[in-house]
Amino acid sequence: MITTADDPDWYDYANQKWANAVILNYGVSNNLGKILKVPTSKSTDTDVKAMLVWIPRYEYKIEDTYGTHPDGTGGTQAKPGEIKINFIETSKTEASEGYIIHPAFWWDDNSNGERELGEELSGIWVGKFETTGDASSPTILPNLQSLCGQTVSTQFTTAKKLIETILGTRYDSHMAKNSEWGAVAYLSQSKYGKYGNPNYTGANKEVYINNSSDHYTGRSGGKPSEATYSNGSCYYDTIFDGGSGTGQCGGGATTTGNITGVYDMNGGAFEYVMGNYNGDVGSSGFPTVPELKYYDKYTSWTLEKACNNGVCYGHALSETSGWYSDYPYFVDSSLPWLVRGGDYSNRINAGVFSFSHESGSSVDGASFRIILARPLKYR
Repeated sequence: MITTADDPDWYDYANQKWANAVILNYGVSNNLGKILKVPTSKSTDTDVKAMLVWIPRYEYKIEDTYGTHPDGTGGTQAKPGEIKINFIETSKTEASEGYIIHPAFWWDDNSNGERELGEELSGIWVGKFETTGDASSPTILPNLQSLCGQTVSTQFTTAKKLIETILGTRYDSHMAKNSEWGAVAYLSQSKYGKYGNPNYTGANKEVYINNSSDHYTGRSGGKPSEATYSNGSCYYDTIFDGGSGTGQCGGGATTTGNITGVYDMNGGAFEYVMGNYNGDVGSSGFPTVPELKYYDKYTSWTLEKACNNGVCYGHALSETSGWYSDYPYFVDSSLPWLVRGGDYSNRINAGVFSFSHESGSSVDGASFRIILARPLKYR
C-alpha cells in the first residue's frame, strides 16, 4: 500500500520491521492508500517494477569468535550469536569503542580510495529479491524466475538499467558489491534481524533456504539449510506462524523472519557480487575492471590479508567464515569473482554467510542483486 514517509507503521527496526519501498511501473498512479499488485502464485500482474529494502547506516561489533547469545554464552559455528549493531548518523565518522563503521556506507565517488566530504551514506536500498526480468528491462519481484545466465559484465550493465531512465543521476543503481552483501548479512544476525526475532529459536534463527530448483524468487521450504533436499512450496507471502520456534514458512526465508526483510540470500540461485581478486577479469567479459567505487578489490587469497594486507572488516568473509556451516571458498587468480548465498542444491553449505568463487562467466544458476545508493553530495 502506498503511504507517506511520516507513517509510523512504515518501519520499526527494533521489532524486525524493515522499511520497504517500490519503483512503480510507468503510468501507475501513486495515490495515497493505493493497494499495489505484485506477482503472486496465481497471477504475474504487477504495478511494481522493483521492491527495495532500506539498510540504515550502522556500526557493528562481533564479540568472541562467533558472537554472543543474550544469556551471555558464546556462539558456536553451528549456532552463532548476535552481531552487536548501533544505528548511526552520517555525521558520525569515528566508531564507538570496540565497534567498526560498516564499509558499505561509504560511497567512494571518485574512486580514489580516500574517504572525503559528501561520500558518507545514510543507508542503502537493497533489492528485496534476486534480480528478475531481462537484460534490457530488469525488475526486482517475487514469484518470478531469477535472471540467470549472464556474465558478470552483463550483470553489471543490466543492474545500471534499473533506474537510469526513471530517477536520473541522483541515485546510483549498481550490482551489489560484496561489502554491501555483508551489510545485509550482519544486520540479519543482529537484534534487528531474524536473529532477534522471538518467533524463531535454535537452528531456526538461520535465514531459511530458498530451495526452488527453478530459481523462483521468494520461495522457501520453511526450514534452515539441511543435508537433504526437498523442493519448497512456500511463497514469499506465506506468513502465518507455524509455532514451536519455527516462525513463518515464507517469511522465515528473509533477513527479518517476516515479509519486510530481504529474500533469496540463502539458496535460490547463487549470486555474483562485485568482489574481485586483484583486478583479474577472468571470463567476466570486462576488458578491465570498472571504477573502484563499483567493486571490492581483494589483493590476497588469504582471507586475513585480503584487504590491504589485513582483515576485510564488514565483508562477511574471515569474521563470519563457516557460520551456520556455510561454504568458505575465497577468490584467487584462477577464479577471481566472488559469489554469495549458495545455490538451492548446496543445502547445509548455503546461507547468508556462504561465499565461493567463479570465473565470471555466464552460469545457468548464477543471478545477482541490485543496490541503490545516493551519495549526500547529490542531495
